[in-house]
Amino acid sequence: MKPVPMVNTFQIHITLPDIFSRRFAALIPQQRERVNQLLEERVILNYALDMDRSHLWVTMQANNQEGIMDILATFPIIKEVKVEIFELAFFDTAPMGLPELNMN
Repeated sequence: MKPVPMVNTFQIHITLPDIFSRRFAALIPQQRERVNQLLEERVILNYALDMDRSHLWVTMQANNQEGIMDILATFPIIKEVKVEIFELAFFDTAPMGLPELNMN
């Protein structure tokens, strides 16, 4: 039996440009499309933008940091931003369940 590759969780901090050029702003719809695809695939677990629109935080799963870098390379905005990658020891979230059914 083949060993199952270990999936690790990483927190990525992305610093956005101080000023959004027209070129950068034009990339945002493509970025959202890519992020939505990765969210649906459960590669990205969380994606957050601060109110100042200067920082993104992404929680992502991959086998290793090289895998994270490969995924980040597919982000349309990647050449315009600064990236820091942190491997997490654990990642807890509140349980997401279905709403309780009322059988009235």
